[in-house]
Amino acid sequence: MYPVVDLEIARRDPGFVESISWPGGAKFAACLTHDVDGIQQHGRGELWRVIGLQLRNASTLSKKLLHFASISGLRHRPSMRDLFTPWIEAEIAHGFRSTFFVFPSRVRNRHLRDLAYLWTDKMPFEGRLVSVRDTFREIAAKGWEIGMHGSINSAFDSELLTEQRLDVSEAIGRNITAGRQHNLQFEATSTPDHLERAGFEVDSTLGSNREIFFRTGSSYPTPLWSLQKNDWLPVTEIPLILHDGAMMRWDNLDLSPEECVKVSKILIDRVAAVRGVITLLWHPENIVKPGYFESYCSLLDYIKEKNGWGAGATEIANWWKSSGNRDRHATALSKLET
Repeated sequence: MYPVVDLEIARRDPGFVESISWPGGAKFAACLTHDVDGIQQHGRGELWRVIGLQLRNASTLSKKLLHFASISGLRHRPSMRDLFTPWIEAEIAHGFRSTFFVFPSRVRNRHLRDLAYLWTDKMPFEGRLVSVRDTFREIAAKGWEIGMHGSINSAFDSELLTEQRLDVSEAIGRNITAGRQHNLQFEATSTPDHLERAGFEVDSTLGSNREIFFRTGSSYPTPLWSLQKNDWLPVTEIPLILHDGAMMRWDNLDLSPEECVKVSKILIDRVAAVRGVITLLWHPENIVKPGYFESYCSLLDYIKEKNGWGAGATEIANWWKSSGNRDRHATALSKLET
């Protein structure tokens, strides 16, 4: 669990790490992100659509009956708990901001594992029931970034990605150019080109749903590579490193919240040592699970204590380019090839 490429650059060029700059003299950056996989605990509309999607995709009667058992979830009344404001308030308290990756409503070729909420659904937000569209417009107006959480099949189809990006842009009233693919779907031979054709400028998909490691070998943002064009693309990839589900879900690493914080701090220290970017993904709906929100707040405390800069994906990508970090990093990478 080391950023081995970053460490090799530092070994060959000891002055490189010191040349990396972040706003306000910060020692490293924390890309704070949230994948919006649900908008209301026990939401009826979402649950009915999920059941319908499962039934349509079930190949046998036994599987249909298994999925139909999900209807038991309707015994719970929809909760009025606000799943989003606490995350925003925690970030405000630290002087940070983040990116919320939101699933589109206009989705063709829905996959069994795709999400099911719509822009017109109502969700609890700041003591009111507000449409999903208006909620995320309000969040964007507060200064938080809204990105797109692309469907499973869109990772392999430029047209789907384009439709979905425009759907989110229209709903939010802003040009959406940052994304992360649902379930971290990514095919190295084609997804970069699909993202570029669809108009994305920033992506943060490259990570893991099951464990924690540096999938690219690095913590630094880098352009995505096109195998088709044999060239770099104008899409900045910010590697995903710390993932709440990968660390704390029972079917993944199954860490306790305390163990999650301990391991995460180790990785934060390793990224800080090379002045890189530590990317966090905590799902807003996981606030109902014991320890998830508290672990995130503990990590915000640690990032602040270690003089890190917490920001959303596009803000970090823009700084990386405008500060000269990108060009210095590209030069350092080119030296590794010789």
